Amino acid sequence: MPIPVTIPQVTISMEEARIVHWLKAKDDIVAEGEPLFEMETDKAVLEVPSPAAGVLLRTLVANGIAKVNDVVAWIGEPGEVFDETPAAKAAETALQAPAKAPQMPAEAAGAPQHIIATPAARRRGKELGVDLASINGTGQGGRITEQDVEHVAQADSSPASRRSFARELSLAWREAPHIHIGRELDAAGLAAVRERFRPFSYTDLLLYAVARVLPSFPQLTQVWNGERLQKGTGIDVCLAVETPKGVVAPVIRSADKLSFHDLRSRQRQVTEAARAGRLKLGELQGVFTLTNLGMYGTDFFTPILNHPQTAILATGRVVQQPVITSGSVGVGWRIWVNLAVDHRVTDGAYAARFLEEFQQELNRLPTEAEVTVQS
Repeated sequence: MPIPVTIPQVTISMEEARIVHWLKAKDDIVAEGEPLFEMETDKAVLEVPSPAAGVLLRTLVANGIAKVNDVVAWIGEPGEVFDETPAAKAAETALQAPAKAPQMPAEAAGAPQHIIATPAARRRGKELGVDLASINGTGQGGRITEQDVEHVAQADSSPASRRSFARELSLAWREAPHIHIGRELDAAGLAAVRERFRPFSYTDLLLYAVARVLPSFPQLTQVWNGERLQKGTGIDVCLAVETPKGVVAPVIRSADKLSFHDLRSRQRQVTEAARAGRLKLGELQGVFTLTNLGMYGTDFFTPILNHPQTAILATGRVVQQPVITSGSVGVGWRIWVNLAVDHRVTDGAYAARFLEEFQQELNRLPTEAEVTVQS
């Protein structure tokens, strides 16, 4: 029996996606889990895997917009026949119908339109789902260029991206009662390792410390699945990354099992993929998020939970400050951290214990670095 291929919901607020490119053609053989097509959300371009093994019988949306859970293709056996009832055809027609063109001015209604555009502009317009009739060309004689199409597509997508991001933040803020536990920590160990092993950034080291502490605090790795709370299956830590389309948080899976070198390498991979808009499906789903703004000179900020996660750690810059020790004033390395948690899941005392253990892990960093980095 043919298997439908649908648009998956990657984030809680996602409503639709744009199919950018099919990686398989009609009648191609595909394996279960093999990348089938690329879709663009408000955050990234993701590869969507095939839900089953078989042959790509038909694609219903060559490229363009489709809503979450819409059927965009069918997988089955070679020559297999699927639902051809009037209702099924009507649904397919609705999926393939182009977006309604902007209404023309009254004086132009009924008049034939002659669109002057370069071949590259026409091709790019189809790829991006942009109606060329709505564009005023800047080329010779009013000709529409590829740059004109991309400019309109970018202008049209930015508001939607910001609205989607706003929905995610609003959902997390509205549904989850946040509590924030902040503390200034001794960062001498952190600064020592950063100076000793220059290729490692503070973000690398903070990620390592988070990954080592989290296994002892399972309440902070629980995630919401609808109305049900479920335990995380691993220490899959997300890292907030700034991209041209806004902030995303790609995941580093099983971070607690990675060495300094492996964690740094994986962090670079997911960061580059996020900024290039080439994350794969599932690479935005983790159990805990680290967001670091220290590189921008920020000392302290209060983060919003990365729904459906229940905890997020915000870190500021590592800086030298006057420190009083045993009644004497000296200079020490300090860092402010702020842990936000969902109060339905845990409480302030539990969060405070996490920060205390996080401090102890920062103190252990020089010894652990000497052992693992040098090996």
